[in-house]
Amino acid sequence: MRAATEIRQRGARRQELTFCFGPFRLVPSRQLLLLDGRPVKLGGRAFELLQLLVQRRGELVSKNELMAAAWPGTFLHDSNLKVNMWSLRRSLGDTQIEPVYVATVARRGYKFIADVQASIGEIEDDTELADPLRQSSPPLLRGIVGREADIADIADLLADDRHVTLAGAGGIGKTTVAVAVAQAFAPRCRDGVCFVDLATISDPTLFGAALVTALGIRGNTDNGLAAALDYLRPRQILLILDNCEHVLPAATIFAGRFLSDTSPSRLLATSREPLGAATEHVVRLGSLPSPKPGLALTIDQAVKFPAVQLFVRRAAEWSDYQFVDDDCEAVASICHSLDGLPLAIELAAAQIGRFNPRELVAMLDQKLGFRAPSADGTPPRHETLMATIDWSFRLLPQKEARLFALLSVFSDAFEVEDAIFVAEAAELTPVDVVTGLGSLVAKSLLSAQARGASLRYRLLDSTRRYAAERRQADPACGQALQRHAQRMLVLFEQSEEEWNWREPADWTERYLGRIADLRAALSWAFGEQGDGVLGIRLAVAAITLWSETSILSEAQTRLQDALALAKTVACDDLSKAKLACALGWSLFYARNMSNENEVAWLDAIDFARRAGNIEYQQRALVGFAFYLLQIGEVARAITYLEEATALANRDRDLTATSEADRALAWARAFAGELSKSRPVLDRLAATYSLAEGRSRKDANEVYRFITVRFNLPFVAWMQGQPDYAAKLARDAVDAADRSGHWVSQSNALGLAALPVALETGNLDALESFTERLRRNLERERISRWVPVERYFSACLRDLRGDPRAVDDMRAAIDELIECRFLMRIGSYLAMLARAYLRQGRIVEAREAITRAIDHQERQGERWCRSELQRVDAAILLQAGEPLRAEKRLQQALAEARAIGATTFALRISTDLAAHWVATDRRPKAVRLLAPILDEFTEGFETSDLMAASRLLQRMRPAPSGCGHYRPPVPVHARGA
Repeated sequence: MRAATEIRQRGARRQELTFCFGPFRLVPSRQLLLLDGRPVKLGGRAFELLQLLVQRRGELVSKNELMAAAWPGTFLHDSNLKVNMWSLRRSLGDTQIEPVYVATVARRGYKFIADVQASIGEIEDDTELADPLRQSSPPLLRGIVGREADIADIADLLADDRHVTLAGAGGIGKTTVAVAVAQAFAPRCRDGVCFVDLATISDPTLFGAALVTALGIRGNTDNGLAAALDYLRPRQILLILDNCEHVLPAATIFAGRFLSDTSPSRLLATSREPLGAATEHVVRLGSLPSPKPGLALTIDQAVKFPAVQLFVRRAAEWSDYQFVDDDCEAVASICHSLDGLPLAIELAAAQIGRFNPRELVAMLDQKLGFRAPSADGTPPRHETLMATIDWSFRLLPQKEARLFALLSVFSDAFEVEDAIFVAEAAELTPVDVVTGLGSLVAKSLLSAQARGASLRYRLLDSTRRYAAERRQADPACGQALQRHAQRMLVLFEQSEEEWNWREPADWTERYLGRIADLRAALSWAFGEQGDGVLGIRLAVAAITLWSETSILSEAQTRLQDALALAKTVACDDLSKAKLACALGWSLFYARNMSNENEVAWLDAIDFARRAGNIEYQQRALVGFAFYLLQIGEVARAITYLEEATALANRDRDLTATSEADRALAWARAFAGELSKSRPVLDRLAATYSLAEGRSRKDANEVYRFITVRFNLPFVAWMQGQPDYAAKLARDAVDAADRSGHWVSQSNALGLAALPVALETGNLDALESFTERLRRNLERERISRWVPVERYFSACLRDLRGDPRAVDDMRAAIDELIECRFLMRIGSYLAMLARAYLRQGRIVEAREAITRAIDHQERQGERWCRSELQRVDAAILLQAGEPLRAEKRLQQALAEARAIGATTFALRISTDLAAHWVATDRRPKAVRLLAPILDEFTEGFETSDLMAASRLLQRMRPAPSGCGHYRPPVPVHARGA
């Protein structure tokens, strides 16, 4: 599993033509706009418009000239120009009534009015990009009208109340106010703002998935709500839950748990009705104030009313409208008839290009004449909004109306290519779609925002619900959901191909943004009216996203559904093998190692064999072997890995081959076959380096660099190279930290860095690594590492003198055994026995070492047999059985020498020598210990070597040339 992020490199500087205005720098040769040195997201069309306007600053640039620059050789409706100009202005923050940068010249064009300085200067070749935000950030704001007091009051409320809900009718502006409050409150949030758009899900059971995805939590979370609460507990985040009304029970449960928890974080929710949590502070958002009918107002008096101000601003944006005294009464009447609802006012203002204000008054009076309260108690404002949307819809040309209905299939933002694909279901042409999108944005039925080099469009929640009703009523739209699922299939099959060459961070940002529509498409495909075969193909195509982003819990449910269905319908064996492999990995990181995991891997092996696909046979065999190692079946794992490596003779170029080699070498190390394991791991460690590029090939190189370095330290430490082992482990941890391989970093910490730090007695490193693993589990919650972290934290406390830590050690070990995470459990129990022994608790120490030996023998983990025998001898000695203890130590020493475990041999020799000194056999003790100590060329600061050196010094003066006095020899001198 890899959760990749950017690996940056600084480039050389070169001379560039640059235009500077305000805090912005425009670099035309790179299509780059910088704000205070940081890149600004700007659509490709918007950049062309900005470049032309800046180059002709102070001049009128006509609409035709701008259209020719942005769409050369293409005829489109000028609404597309308005959409892109609006996007450009928003990116520049130029949304106020009096523009700073781009002024509109009514019905003629636009003019860049800010001062511009052109210069030739040095710009870094590879300008550093902003770190991608892990948390989902709020959308950009358009200009806020008439809410300044509300925003300030709500921000103040959040300082005292941990949960505030903005309640109000649809279209009242709850999301806009919430985002503005977030901007105002953000300086008080140490860990930022996270925006959860619940309008992107229709199933309340997906609430937890949407929450953890927005927070950036990865891994196998088991319980989404619990994982979110764990994540928020130590942080100071403003969490915005937007559009809660259709998932109200789930949102209410979460809010209740959030408020009962201790956390400095704050919760701001928006909903048409309160969540109902006990300590929720509800703010009911009212309409924008508008003039009462019949008032004779001047322009200056009218625009003091926020509703009028909003109407005039939006009409000017889209229709070059100029407010005049003769229109005051009509505009005031429009705003009043629309109940001051911001969305309804925007919809009406969007029609100014076709109708003047007086005509709009007449139309709205006719349309909204039923505005008395309905019998069923529906809020009049809701009726007003729905009637206004319906009125706007009925004014659309037929093709635009059908396009609007079709777009309701998208749960989140979409691009023009997506709309074109879906619209083919209703026989709309690409020109129909491109023209229609621009027109719908201009009519406020659709929003647009820049993302990368393109515009992305989105329906607001209220308009999407209305559009969905229209789609369901239109027979011509009957295939829309299927086309939507097919579009997701095209995209995610494309993502599989792009994974090989697209920059990892760019790939993740591009496709993670599609997860809401992926969820919707899978839900439809596996539903009663869906297409199960299409759903299977889509699940297969989505494996790369789930794997790359470590969204394991969500993937597990989808993969189980897809695989179960694939076994009952006509489905090729390779697809079933891919699903089973992915399911095996998703279960691999679960808290409990269940038999379901074994079934998934055996299915994967069987399907891959039937498909005759060597790569997936290797993947399945290696994955199953890793599972077997986790549950303590070493011999069985080696059998499957030998089969996997044998397949390499048929195809040496397979990527899976190096993984099979690594896994077999690791398994053999557990079996005590260090001489077979070490050469392979050394070869692989020398093969992979820390590539500094941004390609997928480079990212894979880094991944393999990390993985071999959390296997090799285990062997190097046993073979008497503790410093080298510690360096390898730290290199793996640091490389994972730099590249964002959080799952790999947890593996490196749990399998290498923490055990090496504990065994070598480096308590400072042990403390640092436990803290890193704890933080890592907040990023990517891999459940199996939770008790491992608890175990090593307890070991640290024990070694620092906390007498209660031993009970926590035992609890963590018991949890690991319960979860069947049995790899190395014998060594964990031996460490527990040593802790009991230091407290004089001999009976409990004996019980622990007996359990350790039992696990070691049953699991076939010969690597630690000599160490367990050594601890057993120490217990026998303290229990008053010196003869049995000495015999046990001699058995242990023979075992350590047999497998080449030099470190264990040193430990055993130190204990045996100490016993011989105590029984007047000092010369024999010296002859035993000195040669073994002399074998070491490093690790002189470790607890084992220091203990051996101190004992040898007490036994006799240390002669010159004795190993423990040598300066450390470089690692490469040992051939490592």
